[in-house]
Amino acid sequence: MDQSIDMQQRLTELEHALSRRFASSSTSVTHVADSTGRLTLQVSWIASAAEMNILDARCALSMVLAPQVLARYAAMSAATRVRARERLSDIAGDIARDAQRTSDSVGCGATLDVSGPMLEQVARAG
Repeated sequence: MDQSIDMQQRLTELEHALSRRFASSSTSVTHVADSTGRLTLQVSWIASAAEMNILDARCALSMVLAPQVLARYAAMSAATRVRARERLSDIAGDIARDAQRTSDSVGCGATLDVSGPMLEQVARAG
């Protein structure tokens, strides 16, 4: 399989897991890579709707993966990837919930920096 197609499929898997974790009609998931190859997946959603859309409180969570972490994820077996991305989605949800609790009414933001050891731990988690 072409490596770029395979990597795109892996990104799609992660994006899909995040969109399911933060499921709402307002959820959007995007990704961007910086010049070092570090990938940031950002999921955003409306945390609390106001009567006027301009006053909606939006939240965002950025999941950051270094190139070697993303490569390790891509190299995992299908079953291991499922375990890893579901657990990462759970962690992302916990971080986002904490950010919402401690933020003001304007919105919230949080970052989950996925390290190599974290990826290995969530891949083993049962």
